[in-house]
Amino acid sequence: MMAIVYELNQPQPLRTPSIRANPRPPLVKVITSHEFDALPNISPEGRNGLAALEPAEMNFVELYPSFVIGSFAVPDKTDPTADPDRMSFYLDADRLIFIDDGTVATDMLAKVASSGILTKATTSHCLYALMKTLIADDFTWFSLMEDAMEKIEEVMLDHSETVSSQTIMGYRRAAMRMGSYYQQIAVMADLIADNENKVMSREEARAFSHVAAHANHLADRAETLREYSLQLRELHQTQIDLKQNSTMQILTIATVMFAPLTLVTGWFGMNLTVLPGLDWPYMAATIITLALVMIVAMVLFFKKKNWL
Repeated sequence: MMAIVYELNQPQPLRTPSIRANPRPPLVKVITSHEFDALPNISPEGRNGLAALEPAEMNFVELYPSFVIGSFAVPDKTDPTADPDRMSFYLDADRLIFIDDGTVATDMLAKVASSGILTKATTSHCLYALMKTLIADDFTWFSLMEDAMEKIEEVMLDHSETVSSQTIMGYRRAAMRMGSYYQQIAVMADLIADNENKVMSREEARAFSHVAAHANHLADRAETLREYSLQLRELHQTQIDLKQNSTMQILTIATVMFAPLTLVTGWFGMNLTVLPGLDWPYMAATIITLALVMIVAMVLFFKKKNWL
């Protein structure tokens, strides 16, 4: 188990190897689910609530009279459609416990410590700093995503490369997944900011409203990119339709050009001896000449109409 203590006006975490080295109880703990089950002084309501949240891949918070529990499902920005990293937390006035069987909580707390945004040695302020860190650099990530989508649009307009539908749909799914993530974070922050159970001070609770506003802006940004991905999908489908129409146009022109030859072949290929001109020695040359003249005339006509 790793213990992290945040001292007032000293935001860097002090990792204590033992309780003797620092007699003060740790303000923030990161433990596994099995270690949490062994912790004393946890209400049965909190244990049952966290047990219900553990398998869920969602961001959720629930307020109780003397504590707050919640869960985070943090998407991997290299592949937002993959399974998210999950962790949950237990917050009261004296401690903030993160239950994490992986490393996401430890990584986030390391970012909080290095960012310098932790200025108060309270559990609620630490949770606020972590939630703020979760979404701190995401506008930059969206900008990179938009740049990649713009390049795909240019490629499709220039016909320089082939773009697959899976690539475009990948951006759409990523935007939808991230948009849902930010909406859930915004709801969490709003519920904590209401501070119905008075676990934190009014000032600390009000700080969560800034997280909610930031998350809502990110959700709007995700929705904009989702709509952009739909436009790319429509552009891609339009180009596919144009290619199909071009192919059908070529096949139609070829069919029309060979129609006279087909007619002549069918006419003189009948097993009849009464057809006029069968015994004329120049009939074959005449038919070939007429066929060539008609083909040349149709080619010139199609070129004039820009069909070829």
